[in-house]
Formats: sequence, C-alpha cells, structure tokens
Amino acid sequence: MERKESQSIGDILRVAFQENCMQDRLDECKAVECWNFIIGETNARECRRPFVKDGIMTVGVPNASLRHELSMNRSSIRRSINSMIGKETIIEIRFIS
Repeated sequence: MERKESQSIGDILRVAFQENCMQDRLDECKAVECWNFIIGETNARECRRPFVKDGIMTVGVPNASLRHELSMNRSSIRRSINSMIGKETIIEIRFIS
C-alpha cells in the first residue's frame, strides 16, 4: 500500500467534525468551559453547570440576587463567551432558578 499524501491527526479530525456537523456542538461545549472564567470562580460556584442547545445557554442560579446581577450583564457575558470562542455561538443566555 502506497501513501499518497500524509495529513496530521488534527486535520483529519477537523474534516470529520465538519462532515458530520459536529463543529457547532463542539463550540457549544467550549462555551460551557468559558463560563467559569468569564463570571469568576466565586460566582460560578453559586450556579449550576450551564448547558447549551441550539445556541441558547441555560444556567441554573438559585441565588436571586446573583441571578438578577447576571441577567443585567447577560449581553456582555454573551459577547465575552463568543469572543473567546471566536465566533457567534451563543445567541441568548437564560437564567433559571
């Protein structure tokens, strides 16, 4: 068997993700990873782990005052997350109790 062209594993994975439409889900997972960094460890401990579906991040926040504070800053949080990812992945953030 003769090799025609070698490719890096990263290139192969990138193509596989694109062909199987998994890039969007991967970006959503990156957004969840950015959450603690953006709002800070102290605030993140007060929240449940966020989840993202179809570009909407949902975060459980039992503390009413923190939920209000985060709600007031949701647009800047969304911009920060999208900036860290490098593309418009999160279109909305919802805070639930």
